Amino acid sequence: MDLVKLLQNRNLQTTLFIGLIAISLMQLVDMKYIVSLAVLILLIIHSQDILSKASNETQIKQDIAHYEISDDMYYNQTIHQLVDELRPYKKYNKVTYKEGVLYLRKFFRTIHILERDDITHYNPYFDNAQSYLKQAINHFQSMSVSMPERSFADGLKYNDFTPTRKTKHLGDTCKELYNQCYFILLNLSIQFNERWKDNPKYYMKEITLNTERVEDNDTHRDPHWSLV
Repeated sequence: MDLVKLLQNRNLQTTLFIGLIAISLMQLVDMKYIVSLAVLILLIIHSQDILSKASNETQIKQDIAHYEISDDMYYNQTIHQLVDELRPYKKYNKVTYKEGVLYLRKFFRTIHILERDDITHYNPYFDNAQSYLKQAINHFQSMSVSMPERSFADGLKYNDFTPTRKTKHLGDTCKELYNQCYFILLNLSIQFNERWKDNPKYYMKEITLNTERVEDNDTHRDPHWSLV
């Protein structure tokens, strides 16, 4: 260990000393052994830099993976297909797309926690899942702002001001993805409410969701959020 510290914190005198040893060894030892020793010394000297670079590359790969659609986001075939249909829209706004993927991944990870049989304090996770879903859909839907639209001149020419086919498809996909994920939450809320009615606890509360997606008036909710 002392040798490693000496090599990593060498000064001019140490460098000269190592050089003299190397020259002396050249007179006594086969060149291939000297080269091997030199390589070993270099690896020791730069070991911290090498390990740091490897760690940074691993972290970068992990960060990239967080912003890409992958198998850990799979829930069922219907949702998988809808999520996959969002991939082509990444080119219109990569930043917004990545944020959408990030929050959708958080949503599914939270859903997996909520589906555990041993979960007791489910309300905070349920609230987080709702928030993650809304933020994910909002980010995906906002990609339409960056998409090319029909010009005003063409609209007048053909008397057609409806959204372009791609913009409509993105909107329909986001709406259906939200519906599918919402019903996952709805089914979970029914299970949790049954448990709550059987054993009400002061730190838990009844979850209010319904098939019409009408929510209670809550001052903590974002009044500007709206999908449809």
